[in-house]
Amino acid sequence: MSKSTKMLTRVLQCISVGSAALPVVAAAQTPPPDASVAAPQSEETGTNPDIIVTARFRNELLQDTPLSISAFNAKMVENSVLTDVRDVQKFLPNVQLSRISFAGNALGASIRGVSFADLEKTFDPAIGVAIDGVFLGTNTGANIDFSDIESIEVLRGPQGTLYGRNTIGGTISVRRTRPTGEFGVKAHARYASFNATDFDAVVNLPKLGDAVSIKLFGLVRNSDSFTRNRTTGKREKGRDYYNLGIAAQFDLGGETTALASVDYQKDRSTFPSNINLTKAAGRPFGAGGTICDFTRSIGFGDLGCDTLGVVRQRAEKFKIANTSIPFLSSIDGWNASFELNSKLGDFALTAITGYRDTDDSILEENTGAPALPFAPGVNVPLFVAARDQSYKQLSQEVRISGNLSDSVDLIAGVYYLHTSYQIRPLPYNGMTSGQIYVLNGPAQGFTARQKLDSYAIFAESIIKLGSNVRLTLGGRYTTETKKFGIDFTIPAPFSASAKKTFSDPTGRVILDWKPNDDTMLYASWSRGFRSGGFNGRATTPTSIGPYNPERVDSFEAGLKADLLDGRLRFNPTVFWVEYNNKQEDIIRAAGVGTETIVENAASARIRGAELEIQARPTPELTLRASGGYLDPQYKSFLIPDLTRPGQFIDVSKQRNFRRAPEWTFNAGLDYQMRVSDANSVGLTIDYAYIDDITSSPFPDTTGAGRDVIKAYGTLDASLSFVHRGDALKELRVSAFARDFLHSGGRLANTLDAGVFYFGVVTPRRQLGVEATVKF
Repeated sequence: MSKSTKMLTRVLQCISVGSAALPVVAAAQTPPPDASVAAPQSEETGTNPDIIVTARFRNELLQDTPLSISAFNAKMVENSVLTDVRDVQKFLPNVQLSRISFAGNALGASIRGVSFADLEKTFDPAIGVAIDGVFLGTNTGANIDFSDIESIEVLRGPQGTLYGRNTIGGTISVRRTRPTGEFGVKAHARYASFNATDFDAVVNLPKLGDAVSIKLFGLVRNSDSFTRNRTTGKREKGRDYYNLGIAAQFDLGGETTALASVDYQKDRSTFPSNINLTKAAGRPFGAGGTICDFTRSIGFGDLGCDTLGVVRQRAEKFKIANTSIPFLSSIDGWNASFELNSKLGDFALTAITGYRDTDDSILEENTGAPALPFAPGVNVPLFVAARDQSYKQLSQEVRISGNLSDSVDLIAGVYYLHTSYQIRPLPYNGMTSGQIYVLNGPAQGFTARQKLDSYAIFAESIIKLGSNVRLTLGGRYTTETKKFGIDFTIPAPFSASAKKTFSDPTGRVILDWKPNDDTMLYASWSRGFRSGGFNGRATTPTSIGPYNPERVDSFEAGLKADLLDGRLRFNPTVFWVEYNNKQEDIIRAAGVGTETIVENAASARIRGAELEIQARPTPELTLRASGGYLDPQYKSFLIPDLTRPGQFIDVSKQRNFRRAPEWTFNAGLDYQMRVSDANSVGLTIDYAYIDDITSSPFPDTTGAGRDVIKAYGTLDASLSFVHRGDALKELRVSAFARDFLHSGGRLANTLDAGVFYFGVVTPRRQLGVEATVKF
């Protein structure tokens, strides 16, 4: 072991002493007008900063907020070179975030074992994502690229009172910067492995009169893939994305302001081809057999089998791709928001309107198998998915906040969400009849559509029971109606439609106590509600649903403490979750294709613990760590008993609890050293570990372990030089490395599609440089 490696090992060991946990590391929101309660961090004393968060629609110090919450600001994003939402997982206990390749810029998220990672828009997310206060009704577009970021807040546990439906696992809230009214430019460029070239810029214009401040923003992302095509030897394509927008803030007189924002995004990104994990079943294709059986039966040997897929490609570190069709995942869309803040007597009034209009599509060879050579120079792909989805969303939230008395405050509001969605075939190879093609012949084709109207009313109060004891009481009632229809054309035509209304109350109770100014203890109960719905990719009239809502009740207790005169922040949490009517999305064989359905099959309990630590032994050095433990268990998992109509079998002992690794661990440091009045250098190191993750509810009976993503760790680092001046406000130049101990790629997810089993890969080591200039 080299001297430098020994030193790095010792540093990481020091960080992780006493267990692990991540800090919330940055001021997440502009302090309130009475900011005397939010004094900035002292560079002289090196104490941990006071952090302002808005998780409860109030400006609160993080250490005074009785929730499991982590927050980041632009400085943290820059120091650790965080490029999009999924990157923050490496700082968070019991959180897994990943890109879903099968929908435009989509996010797969799991918090405390509550997860969702499908592309279907009739299925609702389990983790809420908000941009500037506007919640997304789908996970498409939720993997937000980080540019022009003011703050990110991640709330763990159900958030059904203030944030509403489909937040049973937690919420991720991203805020962009507001127009400043002063001329200024921030420009950023990055070059990294695989020819990745990123550009983004923010331009603030001088204030127009006394009323209007305007900001222009945009970004461009381009790259190749880390994989090469086996036949041509050329790299597969990668990111091809841009986003342009404008925001304007209006000072309307008195205490009334308005913020309007509009942006357009276009994504033509291509992702690494899938990896074939399929084994032979020894049965005819279409009669319980697999793609592997099929290619063997028609004389093409193992082209559809894992022996020419994952077995071979793992040895190649997943850098060589088999398929001939690029994995295209695109999105086009307009996004707009309008936020009004004013006064209504003694109460503050906030109204937020959001609108999204997107089209996204995928075109891919789904099995990861090589093309079959049917004639000289003619190779035919095995199993192609080609589908297009359109989605529109309009939301409106109006709320008031203020004090009812010296000891009672109130936040209350109403919320409305309307969405409309359609899925249809995408033109492929001159054909428009199917979403699935086997050997270039349409094997499955349909159109489906859904409309949603959701209404909610909510209120929450914090009641002071004494000088250091508070009781939080909140409730929400949601009712919504979904109208669904599907028209199947291939292989067996049918049409079906249905309508269903779902309603549910949610709420929370929190009791917190501060025995002294630097310590808070709290205990809470909260309930989350995830809507019921329909199966948008059903293949028969009887499998469209509906399925019912699921409910999560979470019991949590925690401590938030600033110790050693503010140099050590220590935040442990324990929780117990009761999961009722749990929705299980299952991909299963349907003829020569597949269908994805959701069933209310299970009840479960999840228990766990988290610890977050941040220390500042010197003004220049910040140490941080986080750790999470999960113990999920099905209490029941019922499936129909085919031998006894109307009866069910409990198979809970034979099912996996997905995306709930037992252990997660993160540790890191930031060292910032001033070398002159104008110049400083900084070093950031981050290590993250995630235990084994199961990806399918069905254990792999072949013994190949295809249902498990093996535990892995990543080590990232960045070294930066920063110059600050008068005319040139800031110049920042950085070199960085992600996962620099490992080359090639790794399996990020595996999926059991019935007739085939496939994997999704992601790159490992990436090196790069970047520069940011502000003037």
